[in-house]
Amino acid sequence: MAKPNDWGLTDAGFRRPTYAELLDALEYKARELFGSKANLTVRSPLGVFLRIFAWVLNLLFSTLEDVYNSRFVDTAVGTSLLHLGRMIGIRLLGAQKAMGYLTFYGDDNVEVPEGFLAETTAGMQYVTLSSGVITNGSVTLPASAAVAGPDGNIAERTIKNITNPKLGIRSVINEKAFEGGRNTETDDEFRERYYLSVDFAGGVNLDAIIAEIYGSVEAVIAVAGEENDTDFESKTGLPPHSFEVVAYGGLDEDIARAIYRRKAAGIQTFGNMTVSVVTAAGSICDVHFSRPAPVSVWVKVFNLVTDSKFPLDGIERIKRAVIQHIGVNTRGGLNIGQDVICVTLPTVVLKVPGVVDFDLQISPDGENFSWKNIQIAAREKAVTDESMVIVE
Repeated sequence: MAKPNDWGLTDAGFRRPTYAELLDALEYKARELFGSKANLTVRSPLGVFLRIFAWVLNLLFSTLEDVYNSRFVDTAVGTSLLHLGRMIGIRLLGAQKAMGYLTFYGDDNVEVPEGFLAETTAGMQYVTLSSGVITNGSVTLPASAAVAGPDGNIAERTIKNITNPKLGIRSVINEKAFEGGRNTETDDEFRERYYLSVDFAGGVNLDAIIAEIYGSVEAVIAVAGEENDTDFESKTGLPPHSFEVVAYGGLDEDIARAIYRRKAAGIQTFGNMTVSVVTAAGSICDVHFSRPAPVSVWVKVFNLVTDSKFPLDGIERIKRAVIQHIGVNTRGGLNIGQDVICVTLPTVVLKVPGVVDFDLQISPDGENFSWKNIQIAAREKAVTDESMVIVE
């Protein structure tokens, strides 16, 4: 039997006794006080009292353990975890709206106002975040989904309807996908941002820049980077003494400002996107970064064998697990430039209860399936969705 002085705070951390250990200790003390023949049976008054007291102590020790764990990021949950985040200046990310750009076509000199609504054929609405004037027949403006959440993530060229028509504005289209819509940040996602913020707080290296983007840019999904500190161009085309950030999701302007806040003076940025940032002195600084090309990945799970533990929604769970592992238009999954490795996928499927056996293949085109890894280049991002995960 563990002794009471082995409980609570120890050199190994907090040690919470079990209910059985507490009852044993109380019965030992009762016999010490009332004699070895004391009636401690379940139905005796003293026995009932000791069991109630052991139950109360068990609840107390459980609460003390929770208080102890609330001091550490790895074990704190809920509000306790958020308090730890506030101590280093980060807060919980609430549900986020999908972000992207809308291109309006119409008569020159007609203003598209901030808050102007457009929608998909299914009725999902999107609102402009700034105003602009049509020039040479069109104007492109940043926009977000009207409602937060993953439902706002849509493919390119699906927003085609103007909700409230205005004279001089004839049509609208989204040339690129809207991405980054998500539900409220989970504890695990918050911990990931916490450690990034702690590890690179105050830094101006590439890791600190990536952490800044993750921590401050809404709707960003994945970020990667490369730097070249030599006097020669790198194998990937990076100029001497420069760095490149590759970001998936988020608005161009927000990403550029995050890079500018962290980059060291005199170090040039590189990428296929250029955004002008106004400095504190009022001058203009061009910030370059890249957008990755999405690579669609199809996954087929077949010859599925299950047992009685397989839930009614088991097939949907398998799909969700695969999608979460590879990644879709929300944060999580494989990072930019990370290959799709076949041997990692069976473990994901086996996490669903009741799965006994199955075969699995993947495909880059939805037609040619095989047990072969899909290579993802440095400026690419693997993505999938429910329509590309087949379970049969």
